Amino acid sequence: MPISPFPAGFLLYFFYGLAFIFLGLAIAVKDMSESKLRLADSLPYLAIFGFSHGLHEWLECYLRLGYSDSLVLLPIHYLKLLTLVVSFLFLNYFAISLLRSQPEVHWQWLRILIPLFLIMLGGYLWLSWENMDPKSLRQADIFARLTIGNLGGILAAFALIRHGRVVAILSRSVALNLRWAGLSFALYAFLAGVIPSHTLLPVLNIPIEIFRSLTAALITYFLVKAMNVFNVETRKTIEQQVLHLAQAEKLAAIGKLAAGIAHEINNPLTNISLNVELLKKELSARSTTEERLEKWFAAIDRNIGRASHIARELLHFSRHKEDTLVLLDLNAVIAGSLTLLDSRRQNYLIETRLMELPPIMAVAVKVEEVLLNVLLNAMDASPAHGLITITTKCRDNEVLIEVADHGTGISQEHLKQAMEPFYTTKEVGQGTGLGLSICYSIMQLFQGRIELSSTVGVGTTVQLIFPMPQRE
Repeated sequence: MPISPFPAGFLLYFFYGLAFIFLGLAIAVKDMSESKLRLADSLPYLAIFGFSHGLHEWLECYLRLGYSDSLVLLPIHYLKLLTLVVSFLFLNYFAISLLRSQPEVHWQWLRILIPLFLIMLGGYLWLSWENMDPKSLRQADIFARLTIGNLGGILAAFALIRHGRVVAILSRSVALNLRWAGLSFALYAFLAGVIPSHTLLPVLNIPIEIFRSLTAALITYFLVKAMNVFNVETRKTIEQQVLHLAQAEKLAAIGKLAAGIAHEINNPLTNISLNVELLKKELSARSTTEERLEKWFAAIDRNIGRASHIARELLHFSRHKEDTLVLLDLNAVIAGSLTLLDSRRQNYLIETRLMELPPIMAVAVKVEEVLLNVLLNAMDASPAHGLITITTKCRDNEVLIEVADHGTGISQEHLKQAMEPFYTTKEVGQGTGLGLSICYSIMQLFQGRIELSSTVGVGTTVQLIFPMPQRE
């Protein structure tokens, strides 16, 4: 029967084991299925170490309850030794699995050393089998700690510290936590692998298990924090996917304009070609007058300028990155955007009401990207030959571009979701739903905002609002 409800050391071993059980649970519940990090493949072995090592310490709790029945006592000691050896084997396998990702580390010698330690432990147990008692099993426990346990702790420390360099590119804080977890494992290898259990530290007169418990808590704490690397990895993957989709949205917008722009460039080039042919004929006949020559040259020059302007606007819009904020005339950006839309706008009545504006701090190509997106949405929502108005004005300390259409409109329910990524009311294949969310992000870059108002069957108004530069 138990000697007392809470024998000496019971709670100590309970919390000691709980720290490792918690480590196993923290790893087990973490979703790492989509991760490409080697750590994700290795951590399940550490989880098994945590569960089995925690069970080992809880078996010590059972022994601390004071049951004296030898029929139960010896099997518990056997099970305690088994869980200890299994836990250290999985700790070693965790370290080896992590070291495999680093080709400069030679770990193959462990294939001989670990089985050798197991053979030696098995030999000791076989030789002591006839006189096996709890004392002999405690000696086997000490041998397992000195060999497999000590090796596993040192290898785990080395593997975690080295792996910290690998994940530093994703997150420095995660790399730091892995290093601290590695150092904690090194300390645990010394406390659990070198110093025997139930040892009282000199001078302090404190059981070694207290320091082991604190070290186990540190290992768990730093590893749980380090597992944030999977959240960082997922976030960066999503960011990359959104960037690719944003570029795809931009290329889709260019694709919509491409045929019309080719037509717009082809018109002046055809005109140039025709004038050049007429000029050749007149010069060969030598019957032309200076006035007629000037007329043809002027027509050629005008059409070259028109084609060059369209090509320049398209090149400007298609640039991948331009982040330097400069003073910008919004009316000039609107004119450039309408040049790109020249072919598509022929099917609509686009009316501009542009007032003189103060310059704003922005990036021309990004403002043009927002404006084109808004105008293309207005055209998609409008009937053929529908009216779309573009108005610029000042209000308080803000500069506004207002695009209003008289199309189908958006319901209030859908209007609230219009800025969310991937939300679209268009048919499958007609849009990704990233357009307005990207516009929203770009406007935030300029400390501005985008506001929508709409009535079903009446139309939609989009306001692009920019702050005026503050005067020093």
